[in-house]
Amino acid sequence: MRKISMSLATVAAVTALTTGLAPSAHAVTGTLYITQDGQTKTYPNPAIKTCFGSDPAKGQVTFANKTDKLAFVMSDPKCGPGSHVEYVRTGQTSTWPAGYAVIYAN
Repeated sequence: MRKISMSLATVAAVTALTTGLAPSAHAVTGTLYITQDGQTKTYPNPAIKTCFGSDPAKGQVTFANKTDKLAFVMSDPKCGPGSHVEYVRTGQTSTWPAGYAVIYAN
């Protein structure tokens, strides 16, 4: 009986440690503004690892990063691998060709 209770205690301790060390997503606080073709879309508290793409068939796109995190500018509207080209820092606004996107990372 002692072995069983020690085993259960060990499992409980390991579970408590590993769940406490699990990585948590760091929320983005603020608003992302995307303006294209005279229309502005607002994204309050945009989600981490969500691609915010523009329409490749419309004109230039402007990203206004009014959040507390760095936004990664991507040359692919779906944020495909290898498409990172620049950053939009907190409080910064930048204009890019149609079809570009931004994404927030941890």
